[in-house]
Amino acid sequence: MPGREEADGRERKARDARSERSATPGDYERDPAPCDVCGIHALVWRRCKLVCENCGAINKSCADL
Repeated sequence: MPGREEADGRERKARDARSERSATPGDYERDPAPCDVCGIHALVWRRCKLVCENCGAINKSCADL
């Protein structure tokens, strides 16, 4: 029967793996198009949303693709 220390280690590894997946380099790719709201070229893909770094508007999401 596994001890509590072993279970804690497995939980920690699973949590670390989840945090690595939630912030992959692909989540922060720049888009050359201008923002639909403010017109600035500061769009970044974050968690399946194309967000303007200037005004915070969501210009597009994965559901739109």
